[in-house]
Amino acid sequence: MAHLENSFKLIDIDNNEEILKTKYNFDDIITRNMEMKKIIWQCKKVANSQSVVLIQGESGTGKEIIAQSIHNYSDRYNKPFIAINCGAIPHNLIESELFGYEEGAFTGAKKGGHTGKFQNAHGGTLFLDEIGDMPLSMQVKLLRVLQEGYIVKIGGNKSIPINIRIIAATNKDLKEQVRKNQFREDLYYRLKVIPIYIPPLRQRKEDIKLLLEHFLKEKSLKLNKKEPKIREDLYYKIINYNWPGNVRELENYVENIVNFDGESSFILDDNEKGKKTIYENADNEYICTLEELETKAIICCMNKFNRNISTVSKVLGISRNTLYNKLKKYNIEL
Repeated sequence: MAHLENSFKLIDIDNNEEILKTKYNFDDIITRNMEMKKIIWQCKKVANSQSVVLIQGESGTGKEIIAQSIHNYSDRYNKPFIAINCGAIPHNLIESELFGYEEGAFTGAKKGGHTGKFQNAHGGTLFLDEIGDMPLSMQVKLLRVLQEGYIVKIGGNKSIPINIRIIAATNKDLKEQVRKNQFREDLYYRLKVIPIYIPPLRQRKEDIKLLLEHFLKEKSLKLNKKEPKIREDLYYKIINYNWPGNVRELENYVENIVNFDGESSFILDDNEKGKKTIYENADNEYICTLEELETKAIICCMNKFNRNISTVSKVLGISRNTLYNKLKKYNIEL
């Protein structure tokens, strides 16, 4: 029981911190990608709506930034924004976390009871992060709240009306989870009123340079260091890497670079999962030969690095002699 009480004490602390962390606005989203601009337009359009928003996207794409931006753009901006990670809370605590409990609801319940997230978010926004990890037993109770607009605390019998905007987010394929009976179909469609899909960074290549420049300035300021210059070969790798961890991975990698004055303490692994841009539409596109791909890669590097043989050979991972042989083989001019 002491463990349970300590858990709720931590929950109370988290409630206060979560309200303070509502700091992001649409202006904080750095992009020139047309799909992202469309998403921002859609989010602004529905910011004052009461409808549920379901944000889907891979880890690190910025789902909470979108959620906070919607909240701060809405009429609820000066009301609470309460975030809960549905996958981080033990299953036996999540109901108490969301609904709260009355005094004496169970042995060890604290005097005066406990106010849940639904009530804490009254008038504002409740952000249900990692909704795909919510246990099935809790999903049916969430569905009832969405349908009826009120909650009942554990150990209580009073219906408490709530006025909140719900934004849910997940990095999982909820449709696939429904098919596997891991997520309720009725809840899925109840959440999917305004679906927002954030594309991974590998589909927003034009944003990598912008984000790199932004994070270099931000991390240099944070670490009180001079903004470093990045070697051409490392810059090329950063721009062309597929970033399976998306914006968050890029941000952390840049912080590593700033700490090491323009170098990096580890090498980006080209075999990381997520490297699939070449294959994503392979069924519908012409497949190049290896020689064609090699020729294009060499020409691209030659143009990128002003035909500097040393730099081009390093970026391509081959010796200078091998590069000279390939230039001759493919009739590429120096």
